[in-house]
Amino acid sequence: MSEWCYSVSQYDDQIYVAGISGVDRVTRDGQSFRVISVDRFVHNVSVTDGVIYALVRERAGGWSVRVYDSDYRPTRSWRHIERSGHFNQMAVRKDSVIVPDRDSKTIIQYSLTGEVERRIPCPILNNTYTWLCLMSSRPDSVIVSCDDTVSCIDLSTGDCVWSTVNLEKPRAVCCDDADRVYVAVCRESDTIEIAVLDGDTGKDVFTF
Repeated sequence: MSEWCYSVSQYDDQIYVAGISGVDRVTRDGQSFRVISVDRFVHNVSVTDGVIYALVRERAGGWSVRVYDSDYRPTRSWRHIERSGHFNQMAVRKDSVIVPDRDSKTIIQYSLTGEVERRIPCPILNNTYTWLCLMSSRPDSVIVSCDDTVSCIDLSTGDCVWSTVNLEKPRAVCCDDADRVYVAVCRESDTIEIAVLDGDTGKDVFTF
């Protein structure tokens, strides 16, 4: 497995790891296999209904979303035009793919075949590292971590449901089935803490 890990996605008892030059599959017994090879960095991998979506930083600049079937064969791809080379993520729903465009401070909602369906204003976006996650009970909301701010954005209106700047150096975010939001908090030490936020309000539940 690549020594660089940008993101992981779990599906059907398998873990998929995005890294340098491809995607690895990790089995329950810890075995790792390269299942998708690309010529650039894969910043994000997401597996939905057996379909694998990879967000790739292109060599010539910009990004692409590449889609693979359950046998790891490429089925389609499209370009996501953005100048920023900083780490970026996407979020995949059953009906769309969501990717931040930090140049225009918008979140772009693509169809599963790459057509732009909506551009949602998101003023908190900045030309820096960005993480996303979706909450199961809020299908039209996305959690965005960017520039020391964690926010919940309503994708149907572009409104900010809640936002917090109370975490010191928040980074990666993920959500569980109870819609708790887990945030990796770096602070100034080498130890990464996990802050748990209430998905409805953004209030800090506890940290470990």
